[in-house]
Parts: sequence; structure tokens; C-alpha cells
Amino acid sequence: MEQKQKKAPETKRYLALDVGFKKIGVAISLSGIIAKPEKIIFRKTNAETFKEIEELIRKFGITTVVVGLPLSSSGEKTKMAEKIERFAGKLQDYLANSGLDVEFLFHDESLSSVTAENLETLKERKEKDDVAAAVILQEYLDSVKD
Repeated sequence: MEQKQKKAPETKRYLALDVGFKKIGVAISLSGIIAKPEKIIFRKTNAETFKEIEELIRKFGITTVVVGLPLSSSGEKTKMAEKIERFAGKLQDYLANSGLDVEFLFHDESLSSVTAENLETLKERKEKDDVAAAVILQEYLDSVKD
């Protein structure tokens, strides 16, 4: 009798985006457990920005993109949240046209920048956008744990 080998379940690989007008903070989690800051993308044209994100997705084998969405204190979408949703939709279309099938999720990022600012180890850093993205991703990962 022939035994079939069980295929190990694929671990999701996450990339988080903290989208701003001038910069996008990027964080990754290859384990689905711990998020780490990866880089800050200084926005240019959408095409150039999307290409930079695509390269990271390919490099790390990303399966899921978590986009920070700034909600109001009552949980309503802000004007910025609507702009970020449009940006994410265009990015998703760009990636699909590039042959990448990546899941997109949104996570409330209301306090991520404040949390990043308050982390003692970051007091000397000028740019904290990548850390804010890591906070968004870590909050998301913690929210979906069993």
C-alpha cells in the first residue's frame, strides 16, 4: 500500500503598509507570528511605488497584504481611510496585472503611529513609518491568533 505524504500547510507571509501622502511604512512577517519593520518607501508616482511594493512581495513570497486604515474614534472611516482604500484597490489591480494573486486586508491603524512614537527604543529615529507598519501588522496578527 502506497502512503501519501501530507503536504505541510503553507504559512501565510504578510506585508503591512502604513500609507501616508509622502511615505509608506512597510513591515513584514514571514512566520505569521512576529512583525518586523522592513523599510520606508518614499512615494513617487503610483507606478513607481507599486513596482517597489511588488518587488518586496516577490522577494519575500508575500501572500497577504495588511493595509492600515485610519478610523475615527467611533470606528467610522475617515477621508484618509477612503483615499487609502482607493490606493489599495489600485495596488491590488496592479499586482493582479503583474500575475500576483495576493489577499488584501484592512486593519484599524488609529493608534499605530502614537504607539511607534512612544516606543522607548525609537526615540533617536527620525523616521518611524516602518515601525508604525510593524505595529499595525503585529496588532492584526495578535487579533487572529487562535
